[in-house]
Formats: sequence, structure tokens, C-alpha cells
Amino acid sequence: MNEQQLVEEVNRYLVDKSYQYAILIEGEWGCGKTYLLNNSLSNVLKDKCVFLRVSLFGMASIEEVKKEVKQCWLRTVAELNTPASGWVEKAQKYTGVFKTVADKGAEHLPEPWKSIVSGVLSFNAIDFVKVEPKMGDKRVILIFDDLERTDIPTSDLLGCINDYCENLHINTIVVANEEKIQSSEKDKIKYSEIKEKIIQRTIHYVPDYSSVVSNVIDSIECKDDDVVSQEYKALLVKYKEIISSIFSGASVEGIPLEQLISKKYSGNSRAELESEKDKIQELLKHRPHNIRSLKCAIQDFKRIYILLNEKHIDNREKWLFTYLSYVLCFRAGLIPESARYGTLFSDEKVSILYPGFYDDKFITGGIKQWIWHGEWAKDTLDAEFDYVINRDKAITPEEKVRMNRLLDLDEVDIRDGYPILLEEAYTGTLELNDYVNLLYNSCWARKYNIQLPDIKWEKICDGIHKQIEKMIHTGEEQPRHRMIIGDDNKDLFLPEEWNAYKIINEFLSSNTLMFEKNKALYVSLMKKKPLNALAQTQNKRFDMFDVEMAEATADGFEKVTNAEKSSFVDYFKRMWQVNICTQDYKIKLPEEGFQTLKRRVLQILDKCRVESLPISEAHANSFLEVIDNLIVEQKQKLQEIQNKEEEDRIKAEEKALAEKQEAEQAKKSEIDDVIEKMLSDGVSADDILAKLK
Repeated sequence: MNEQQLVEEVNRYLVDKSYQYAILIEGEWGCGKTYLLNNSLSNVLKDKCVFLRVSLFGMASIEEVKKEVKQCWLRTVAELNTPASGWVEKAQKYTGVFKTVADKGAEHLPEPWKSIVSGVLSFNAIDFVKVEPKMGDKRVILIFDDLERTDIPTSDLLGCINDYCENLHINTIVVANEEKIQSSEKDKIKYSEIKEKIIQRTIHYVPDYSSVVSNVIDSIECKDDDVVSQEYKALLVKYKEIISSIFSGASVEGIPLEQLISKKYSGNSRAELESEKDKIQELLKHRPHNIRSLKCAIQDFKRIYILLNEKHIDNREKWLFTYLSYVLCFRAGLIPESARYGTLFSDEKVSILYPGFYDDKFITGGIKQWIWHGEWAKDTLDAEFDYVINRDKAITPEEKVRMNRLLDLDEVDIRDGYPILLEEAYTGTLELNDYVNLLYNSCWARKYNIQLPDIKWEKICDGIHKQIEKMIHTGEEQPRHRMIIGDDNKDLFLPEEWNAYKIINEFLSSNTLMFEKNKALYVSLMKKKPLNALAQTQNKRFDMFDVEMAEATADGFEKVTNAEKSSFVDYFKRMWQVNICTQDYKIKLPEEGFQTLKRRVLQILDKCRVESLPISEAHANSFLEVIDNLIVEQKQKLQEIQNKEEEDRIKAEEKALAEKQEAEQAKKSEIDDVIEKMLSDGVSADDILAKLK
């Protein structure tokens, strides 16, 4: 039932003089039920009706409900300046009984009435309020909103509502999402029976989606000098009908849902197809139509639109459609977030609910993070959008197959581009993200029976290793936009494909490149300005102190002046005491770095003695002591780790033994129970023995 039909239905309800029942306006959360009552319905009936809206959200008792109804009555009476029911006169009868001022009695009253009560009552004035079916010459309509959001048992609440409409003869409208009531009620039959006695008519409200979208767009304000906002609003106006289709849940271009499903899962078996249809039909029951969610999505997308505008990225309407689809699903609670992989694989239900509108090419991980956690990571978004720009700039077949999903490619580009791409992959000239995209496309090819050139995965792995070595050698930055394959998708890939991905993932997850860059910085600075090298890398992370670093450190120590040597030794001591205690540090590796440094400092010490340089000799001895202490600390740390590992091993063995003994005891007890039962059943000893065997 649309808005106009609902208003007509309420009018009929008001005209019926014999009413002793309530009506229920039912609809999903956020579809505009409350807005309709507060605006459209109120405007149409304002000359003959007074609306008292009571939100039941969070209420825990019937007394609380009745109190709120009376307070709402008083507020409305004050607004209309229409004293009713003679409650003031009734209250004034008690003037001589109570001596104190009625501060707490007046606290519930609107301002125009406080002067009447003040100085009269020492009790709650709410007690004297009588809610009646008319206020002056206007009919009272009592609206109970958010029926499903109260903590009061629904059966008790409906009984309370019935008192107003049957005993007090007040027109009563109940507003609710009935699906939520039924899903939360333990006894659905009980709810249905009570509802039948109290609710005479249930009105299912379905908003005019096109009008809702138009109103949302019209409400956007644009300053005369705000060109971007004006352009954004123009985009919304241009695609208003499509936005309405997304909001209403209509299929793209009117294509039947079954056809869309069949197309999407064309490579699946008939059983799989039927399973998908069932899953989709169940999901469609929960398709969101929340107006507040739509408003938020349209308002928030403006920020993304600005970034798209700055980056000169086209197809902004597709980014809009995808964003709206995702947000509507997210705010409806239909998108799960993995504890391990976050929002990476959160698209499945969105693509089912919005086929033809949602395209994961037009949303990024950074945008999803913003939706989920409110984190606008500008650097991440910039990197992701730069990747999109490069993807969209692809011209040659090789560029297209390297940057795009297989399903977005033309057959001719696959034919011409893939041989070139594979040669680049074998030689290690692809970026790591390109290798991951290659893995995804290999998976898609298998799923949709798309013929690709034969891929030699051993050579792919060699190419990945070459690319990693190049990155380490040159200090090349990791890609800010990182493509990931989650473990939950592992079964989609062949073992050789997954091995290739493991090489990439382990490298990027291990911070190897960061450690190599920090090491390169340390060595480079040590060769130029030794003391600055220690000062500038003091807070950097290192996973080892290797021979190359040791040689550079020894050269640096020998180079600095005596005045700098004390600071040099002190910096070095603090820096490596911290590093060897971190989880990053590869403590199990041989201590070749510190041993090499010790040998070099001993050589420097001998030189100082030969050349009679007592001050330099003292500094060398001091440095040597620090190195020896670091070697000892490293050995102690290693011993602690080994002891802990041995302790864990013993505990694991003891636990395994205990579990084995427990299992054996459980088995013995089970056998004893079986024997006992068979004996009680009269089974002979020979038969028991045979069964046990």
C-alpha cells in the first residue's frame, strides 16, 4: 500500500464510529513509516485530528508507557492551549492537603502549565491526567511507534494498547516491523492470537521509492560558488531513476531475476543453480529499503565524488551505484566482516541483491574501510585510485590482461595479450600485484571454461623470486594498494597456484623489504656520517646485525673523532640492546655480525697500541666491552627461547599423554557400560566375549 492509499485507509478508520480496535501500519525498518505519520498524514488530517506519538523504543514496563502517553497528552494540550478533562480543577481540590511546593509535580509539565501547578501540589501531577478520545473539537489519534524495539513482552504491550482503544475509545495506530516481532517472539502463536483480538486491520506500507529519492536529492543544498556540489547534484538528478531502482530493489533494465541468476552461474550444474536460486530468494526477503541509509549513502558519496573529480576518473555513476548498493546492504546488517580478512570478501550478498548495479571494479578496500569503521585513509585511497587510473589507461592487449579481471576482457585481448604477459611473468618483470591478478584470472578461467595459454607455474615462481630480489636490491617500495587472496578462498586455486601466492604473501607479510631498506640506510649513512647513522636509525626496526653492517660500523667507529666515540658507543649500545629483544630479531641466526665487529675492533685496538694512541685505545676497549655484553645478551636471549620451546614441547607431550590416557579410560568405561548392560539384558558370557572381539 502506497502513501495515498494509506491516508485513505486511516480516514476510513476515523469515520468508523463503531471502532473498538487498533490498526497496524507494518513495514520494514527505515521505509518511512514514522515520516509518513509525522508529515504526510498529519498535514492531511491536522484540521480534524490531534496526533499523540509515543515511541516504545527501549521502554521496559507498562507503567513507563502509560506515563509517556500522559506526558505526550500534556505537551499537546499546552501547544494547543486547550485545558482538558478538568484535571487542573481536580488537582486544586487537594490544595489544602499538601503544604510543600510541587517541584517534582511540575517537572513533567510544559511551560504554560507550570505556573498553575507550582505551589499547589507536592505529588506528581501526572496522576491527575486523563487521556480522552477528543481534545477540544479534534479527534485524538494515539500512535505507538517502534513496537518491535521495546523490552516489554509483546503480548503485555498489546494488552495495554487494547485498553486505550477498547475501553477509552481512542483511535489507536500501531507502527511496527512485524517481521522483527515474529522473529524475536518465542511463542509466535501467542503473538498472532493476541494481535487478532486487538488489531482489526494490518496495513503494509510500501513507499513511493521514486518520490523518496527525489526528495532526498532535492534536499541537498548547493552554494552558488560550490561548482563540485552542483555537479554532484546534477549527477544524482541525471541518474535518479536508476537510484530509485537500486533503492526499490528492481532488476537492472527490467531483466527477470531468474535470467540474471542463470547468466551469473552459467558454468554451474543444475543442482548448484537451483541452490543459488533458493539462496537468492531467501536473501531477497531481507532486501533493504531504509530511507535513512539512502540519505547517508548519498551524502557520504559526495566525498568520494570529490576524489574521483580530482583524479579525473570517469564512470562516476558506476562508482555511485556500487557504493549505494554496498552501503544499503551494510547498514541492513547483511555484510559480514571477517575477523581475519576484514572487508576483503564482503561482496557476495551485495552482488546477489543488486545484479547489474553492483560492480566490484568500482569500489576499493579503502572505501570499504571507511564505510565499516569511519576511517578515511587518504593515502590508501590515493594509491587505490592511482591503480584504477592505470588500469583504465591500459591500451595494449598486454596492459589490459595485466591490469583487469578476466571477465572484463575481450577475447581478442586475451588471445594477443596473454603470451606476452606470461613471458614477462617468467622473467620477473611484473609487479607483485600483477602476479596476484594473474592468479585470480587463472581461477576465473577454470570456473568459466575460458581457454588460456598453458601456464608454467614453476617458471612463475622463479619470476616472483626475481621480482622480490629486484625490490630488495633497489629498495623499491611495496605497492600501497595490495591485492590479497584469503585462506578461505584457498580451495579455489590449484596447489601450484597457491604456492606462487605463498611466496608473495610471505614476503609482503614478513616486512623483509622494510628490514632491507633500513639496513641499506644504516650502511649508507655509516659510510658518510657514522654518528648520524646511529642517531637517524635509532628507532628503525632491524631483524639482524649482519656482516655488512658490522664492517660499516667498524669503519665508522674508526673514522669518528675521539670526542664523538663516546656518543657512538652509547648510541650503538642502546640501539642493539633494544633490537635483539624484539620479536623481529632473528635470534637463532649465528651471531656473525657481532663476532665480525669484535674482530675488527680488536684490530683497531692493536693499531692504537702500536701507534701509542691511549685515548683511542680507551674508547676501543669501551666499545669492545659493549660488543661482548651484546654477544652475551644474545646468547642469553637464545637460551631463554630454547628453554621456552623445550618447556612447551614437554607440556605438549604431557598433554598428549594425558589425553591418550583419558581416551583409553573413556574407552574402558564405555566397554564396562556395554558389558553391564548386556549382563542386565541376560546376554551370556560367551556372547559378550564374541561381541567385544
